[in-house]
Amino acid sequence: MTIAQDIEELTARAKGGDRVAFDALIKECLPKARGVIWRMIGHPEDCEDILQTSLIKAWESIGTFAGRSAFSTWLISIATRTAIDHLRAQKRWRRESQIAYANLCATNETLQGEVIGAMMEPEFVFDAKEHIAYCFVCIGRSIPPDEQAALVLRDVMDFSNREAANVLGVSDSVLRHRLSAAREQMEQRYDGLCALISKTGICHQCEGLGLAAEAVGSKRTELPDVDSFAARMAQIRTVDPNARRDKSLHDVLFRRCKQVEEDGLGSTTPEDCS
Repeated sequence: MTIAQDIEELTARAKGGDRVAFDALIKECLPKARGVIWRMIGHPEDCEDILQTSLIKAWESIGTFAGRSAFSTWLISIATRTAIDHLRAQKRWRRESQIAYANLCATNETLQGEVIGAMMEPEFVFDAKEHIAYCFVCIGRSIPPDEQAALVLRDVMDFSNREAANVLGVSDSVLRHRLSAAREQMEQRYDGLCALISKTGICHQCEGLGLAAEAVGSKRTELPDVDSFAARMAQIRTVDPNARRDKSLHDVLFRRCKQVEEDGLGSTTPEDCS
């Protein structure tokens, strides 16, 4: 039996109410669905909630799957649109959300202790590429969700324009418009924030956290050469969201950034982020 025949049989069984067949169908595409959700959301508990909601939706609507696209594309479409709905219901983050959190952390021993504690986890490594990917998610949450999704699918997950448009349920021209807007906004935000790209950027978080990791005896990787938005995106594409070595740290940072943004806490002025 070929792979295609196997999937066809599993799909038929799942449509007939066979949950074991459905679980077998989603097994291979689950990591990619998780990756898309993490690229858009970041916050660990929210990511898991969105994934579980997506799987429930998929199971409840399996009868509508007509096979015109790959099953993985169908599932990722459900996950992506569920993530978009979640973001639409949330307060959009400031582009300087990490700056606001860093300013609070600088004078709060409890917040500092959370960061240090995460770095002291046995398997922790401060991986600069993974932190660049984390930063991408945070800044991405400052642009409209539809545009963020287009950028994630096309420029990070490497979907074709047609595949990304199908996932989002839009025309190719609408996808291209959203993608162009997302690229322009993200490049402007990075240039104004990241000291790795713009020497006048106010955020030195990558180097600061790397030094903190060294200070507590944890491993770190060297900062890559990212002197442009394109170079940063190239680094981001190499990161597997499902196998991050600094997950413990970024889970802490995402939880706190969400709280900071929901409550409008922290100053975002460059003078406070020395």
